[in-house]
Amino acid sequence: MLGSHQLRNAATAVCAALCLRNKGWRLSDASIHAGLESAVLPGRTQLLTTKETERLGLPPHINIMLDGAHTKESARSLAETVKLLFPKGRLILVVAMASDKDHLGFARELISVNCLEAVFFTEISIAGDKSRTTSASYLKEVWMKASQEMGINVLDHRDAECNFSKGQSTHSGKAREVILAEKPLMAAVRVGSQNLNESEGNPSRVVLVTGSLHIVSVLLGYLPE
Repeated sequence: MLGSHQLRNAATAVCAALCLRNKGWRLSDASIHAGLESAVLPGRTQLLTTKETERLGLPPHINIMLDGAHTKESARSLAETVKLLFPKGRLILVVAMASDKDHLGFARELISVNCLEAVFFTEISIAGDKSRTTSASYLKEVWMKASQEMGINVLDHRDAECNFSKGQSTHSGKAREVILAEKPLMAAVRVGSQNLNESEGNPSRVVLVTGSLHIVSVLLGYLPE
């Protein structure tokens, strides 16, 4: 599992196992080690394999990351992980969220990632109930506010297609610009992947689907059996 927060979680799990062993539980060092090695948490900084990416009809060299972060705190951990894994990468977000979340706090954390070039907002059912989702248009307004607070220029794309293949991140030292757009989930993932695929150079290219474990579940549901 990726991210410094997962290292803290692993350390907590080891401490818990040692405490149980001190109370008489039969837990060997080998068992603890094996447990750490086999631990998997789907939907948390989960990178699709090349085969999974291809099965979605996407360019195989695009990194598709799934993370169910939906709070300010989890967004902060996610932002730190992205910065650590892809320090000179190019990032596109696809975001859907439930209506009862701190949307602005979430946006403030992720808009701070310098390699962020575009955010696509979409809508999915939350626990089978579409009424619990936040509208894509409202999410876009929230991210506009967060961008303005941080002095980031916003390009509001209402057209069917977005083209940002030359990049909008701040590695050049120019003022940051972030594209904001609304699209259905898979259309957003495809357009984001296509634009990154057409870009010049060879940086790490990442499409990150986040905002809810439900959006992660929906995307994984598109993978053929």
